[in-house]
Amino acid sequence: MATPNMPSSAQDIINNFLSGGYASEAQANPYRVDVDPFKLPDPVDSSGEDSKSPTDPCPEGYIYDPVIKSCVPIDESEQSSDGNNETPTADELRYNQMKRDNSTIFGASNTLDDYLIDTRGSDDILLRFDPSIGSPPPIFGLGLLDTLFGGDKRREDKFNEAMQTYTDAGYAKKRNDGTFQVYNPQQYYNTVKDNLLGNSQVTLSGGYSGIPQSVSVTQSPLTVEQAVESVMNPTPQSGTSEGSPIAEDLTGGLLGTSPLTTVDSQGNRKRNDAVYRSNVAKNIERNKRNFGNSRFKEGFGFTGGR
Repeated sequence: MATPNMPSSAQDIINNFLSGGYASEAQANPYRVDVDPFKLPDPVDSSGEDSKSPTDPCPEGYIYDPVIKSCVPIDESEQSSDGNNETPTADELRYNQMKRDNSTIFGASNTLDDYLIDTRGSDDILLRFDPSIGSPPPIFGLGLLDTLFGGDKRREDKFNEAMQTYTDAGYAKKRNDGTFQVYNPQQYYNTVKDNLLGNSQVTLSGGYSGIPQSVSVTQSPLTVEQAVESVMNPTPQSGTSEGSPIAEDLTGGLLGTSPLTTVDSQGNRKRNDAVYRSNVAKNIERNKRNFGNSRFKEGFGFTGGR
């Protein structure tokens, strides 16, 4: 049933539209003033403080480190290599955590590097705790925030933990003047070369079906120095070649270490014997700590644990 002013046919609808009977613009909500129906709402700025997690205790430029339980400055070098602030990969997160793990030589070395003392040309590697190292500048309340997270005491505990890792491994000692000394390769070798290899020779006897009836462990008469020299200067075997040229090595990056090779004036790469001796000795002593024996067999070399 048609109502007043309602078109009665399709042609009436067309004619009415062409004559301006229908509005050609969208109508705004009559209850809102000065509203453009085609304009999208203004975007919400999420980059400000409102976007910050309410549980994030760190100021601008700092990030919370769950390993040391403190706010630390954002390290630009730990961002992705392309320069973008992308979310780090799982490998990058593990690597960054390893760098701060003072229970390992790798992590402890990264901590102790900041506390080196200038020894004025000496070969000694000396360290001393300095409370000013790592402390934030006294601006924007950072000093108070640092105090709340332990301040100097936290940094000293971190230093002592890293130093303990080195001394437990036999790589360092505390001196009478209160400083700490990390051994260079030759100094380390001199401290362990007279040590015995320990329980390194195991003899299985008797039994059946491959199951030994008795196991005897004998004390090796070799010293660390003798074992190292047997590796450095092995007895030549008939038919052996001189081997391949020594390739470039990337060792020596940790505190108390040096590259395994050197380059002479002609550009030839040569083995650094002092560093090799030190590294072989470290393998022996590490095996003794980890396995109770050196895992070294006279006339054969390392049997495991390298």
